Amino acid sequence: MSELCILQDDVPPFPNQVAFNIIEEDLGKPLEAVFSKITSQTIAAASLGQVYRATLSDTGEDVAIKVLRPQIEPIIYRDLFLFRMLASFLNGISLQKLGCNAELIVDEFGEKLLEELDYTLEARNIEDFLENFKNDPTVKIPRVYKKLSGSRVLVMEWIDGIRCTNPQAIKEAGIDVNGFLTVGVSAALRQLLEFGLFHGDPHPGNIFAMQDGRIAYVDFGNVAVLSQQNKQILIDAVVHAVNEDYVEMANDFTRLGFLASGTDVSPIVPALEAIWQNSSGKGLADFNFRSVTGKFNQLVYQYPIRIPERFSLVIRSLLTQEGICFTLKPEFKFLEVAYPYIAKRLLTDPNPALRERLIQVLFKDGVFQWKRLENLIVLAKENVAKMSSNPAFQEKNTQKSREMQIERKLDLTDTIKDGARLFIVDEGIRRQLLLAFTEDSKLHIQELVDVYRLVQDEIDVPSVALGMARDLPAVTRDIMLSWSDSILAER
Repeated sequence: MSELCILQDDVPPFPNQVAFNIIEEDLGKPLEAVFSKITSQTIAAASLGQVYRATLSDTGEDVAIKVLRPQIEPIIYRDLFLFRMLASFLNGISLQKLGCNAELIVDEFGEKLLEELDYTLEARNIEDFLENFKNDPTVKIPRVYKKLSGSRVLVMEWIDGIRCTNPQAIKEAGIDVNGFLTVGVSAALRQLLEFGLFHGDPHPGNIFAMQDGRIAYVDFGNVAVLSQQNKQILIDAVVHAVNEDYVEMANDFTRLGFLASGTDVSPIVPALEAIWQNSSGKGLADFNFRSVTGKFNQLVYQYPIRIPERFSLVIRSLLTQEGICFTLKPEFKFLEVAYPYIAKRLLTDPNPALRERLIQVLFKDGVFQWKRLENLIVLAKENVAKMSSNPAFQEKNTQKSREMQIERKLDLTDTIKDGARLFIVDEGIRRQLLLAFTEDSKLHIQELVDVYRLVQDEIDVPSVALGMARDLPAVTRDIMLSWSDSILAER
C-alpha cells in the first residue's frame, strides 16, 4: 500500500524541458507570454502527469499547470491489451465463481482510465463540480482556465491548503478536525445522493484541508455519474435499512444491478439481515463501511452478485474517504455525520420522491413512529449546527454567505406546508395520521407537544399561514377532484 501511494504524487518526473515544450505547443505561444514565473521543479508528479505552480502575467493569479506524461497512451493501451488477454483466459473461472465476465471488468476499468488522459474532459468535469457547489461556502473547487488548457495541459486555480497525505500538518495548523471531517462527509454525500456526480478518486493526495475550514478537491479526471433513478434507489435502500426491511433491501440490489433481473432474492435476505444487524446492532460507535464491505465481499462468492462498475467506484470512494477520516481522527464515526445529513435531506428536501420516502420512514407496519420523527429532527438540527459552526460560514458581507444564511437553522417551513396540504388532500395519509394520534386507545398529545417543542424555532408561522392561504384555491380544487373520483369509484 505504501508503494502504491507513491503513484499519487511522488513518481519520478519526466524532464522539465519536455513538459515546458508540451505547454508551449498547446498554448501556441512561449511560456513567458502567459506566465510571469513558473517553478523550476514539479510540485507533484503522478503516474499520468505532473504539476507546476505558475503566476499569470496579466492578472498575477497563482495557478497550477497539469501536464500529461508524454507517450503514456501507447503504454496504457499495451497494458490494457495484455490485461484483457489475461482476462480472456480467466473468463471461465470468473463466470463460474463470480457470475461476471472478466473481460467486461477490464473494459470498464480501461474506459475510466482512458478518460483520465483527456484533460478537456477533466476541464468539463471541474465546471460541473463548480456549478454543483457554487452556493456551498464549505467546499472549494478550483476554477479552470479553459482558454489556456487543452487535451494535454490543464491550467487551474492554485489551491492553498494542506493535503490529507499530511494529517500531522493539518492538526498543527490549528484546523478544526471535527469540523473539517463533517464538511467532508457532507460534501461526499451531496455528490452521491444529491448531484449524482461524484469524485471517483478521492485519495488523500486529491483532498486539501484549507485554513478557513473548507475542503478542497483536485484531479477531476475520474468522476462517475449516477442516474436520478439510482440516486432514488440508494435513498430507498437507506430508508429500508432504517425500517429493517431486508426483503426490500435485497430488491434494491436487483434494481441497482447487483443481481440479475428475476433472481430469487429469498436466500440473500437472511445474509443481508445478519450483516446489517451485526454492523449496526452495537450502535453508531461500532459501525464502519470497511467492516460492512468485508462482510458483503463474502456474499459475492456465495451468491450471483456482481458489483456494477459505477458502484465499485462508489464503494471505493466511500472507503477511501472513511480511511482519510480514520487517519485524521481514529475514533471518527462515519454514520454520526452521515445520518444527520440524511435526516436533514428527508425533512427539508422539496423533491416529491423524498417526501414520499419520509412518509415511509415515519410509518412502520402502518404504525406512526413518534420516536423516529423526534430522532430525525434532532439529527437534522445537529447537522445544521455542525455545518454552520464551520469558519467558512463566518465570512461577513459576501454574497455567498447571504445566500447560505438559511442554512444557519433547520428550516421546516416548506415541509409543514407540504404536510398540511397532503393531510387535507390525501385521504389515506389523513386516516393514517388520525390513527397515529389515537393509537392504543389514547390521544398522543404529549408526543405531539414533544415534537412541537423541537421544531417551534424552525418554523416561520406567518410564512406557513400565507403559503396555505395562497394555495387555498389549488387545495380546494384537489379536494373536489378527490371527492369526485371517490364518488365515481363507488358507482
